[in-house]
Amino acid sequence: MTNYEPITQAEFAKKSWQPNSNFFFASKDIVCPLGASELPRAMMSIPLAFICNDGEYSVAGILGLVPGFNFYLTTSGKWSGKYVPASYRGYPFILANNGKNKEELILCIDTDSDLLIDGDSAEPFFDNDGQLSPITESVMEFLSSVASGYKASDRICKVLLEHDLFTPWELELNLDVGPKRIAGLFCINEAAFKGLSDEAHAELRLAGAVPVIYCQLLSMQNISSLVQIAKAKSKLDLAAQSEELNLDGVSSDGNISFDNF
Repeated sequence: MTNYEPITQAEFAKKSWQPNSNFFFASKDIVCPLGASELPRAMMSIPLAFICNDGEYSVAGILGLVPGFNFYLTTSGKWSGKYVPASYRGYPFILANNGKNKEELILCIDTDSDLLIDGDSAEPFFDNDGQLSPITESVMEFLSSVASGYKASDRICKVLLEHDLFTPWELELNLDVGPKRIAGLFCINEAAFKGLSDEAHAELRLAGAVPVIYCQLLSMQNISSLVQIAKAKSKLDLAAQSEELNLDGVSSDGNISFDNF
C-alpha cells in the first residue's frame, strides 16, 4: 500500500525520514519501469521488454512471471539481483507531475511507509531556512535524473515504433498445474532491424535507439532464470495465498497477461 503526498514545509517541517533498508514495498511488482541510462546495467540480470499501454510503448524490467511475486526479492526483503532499478533506490520518494503544470515535477513521499518519522529524530526534510535539506535535495536530484531517463526511453520507443520494430514476445511455461501462456510483452524484431536501410539505421543511431535495441535483445537470455523460479513456485499452494496475490494480469483461463500493467 502506498500513499504519496507532496512534501511541503507546512506539512513536513516538523517531520523527518530515514533511508530505506529493504524492498518489501516492491514484493508484488512483476514489472518496473526503466530509463534508457539504466539498461546497460539492468540487462546483466533482468529480462528487458516493452509494454504497450493505449498505443504507447515503454521499457520495463520483468521481475516475475507469477502475479504478485517479485522473484528478485529474498524472504528478508533483500534484492537478489545484480542491479536494483533506480526507482526502487529512491523509495520512499517519487517525483510526480504537478496537477496544474504537468511539466513541473514535485517531490512526494509515501506517507504509509514506516520511514516517515514524526519529530526530528531522523533526516530532516527542511533546513532552518525553510529550504530542502541537503540530503533531501540530493534525493530530488537523483529522482530528476531518473525521470529524465524515463523520458529518453519513451522518446526512443516512439522511434522504434515508427520503424515497426516491436514484435510480441510470448512465453509458455510448462508448470505442474499445466501450461501457462504469458502475453502482453514485446521485444525487438531482430530480422526487421537487420533489414532496415542505411538511412533508417542512421536515424536510430542519432536517436540513441541502437544501444536500447541491443540491451533488450541480449537481456532476453535472463528470462530462463525467471522461468525456473516460476516452475519452482508452481509447486506451492498458491490458492492458500490468494488474498496476497495481485491477479489483475491473469485472464479467466489462468494465463498471465502484461496488458494491464
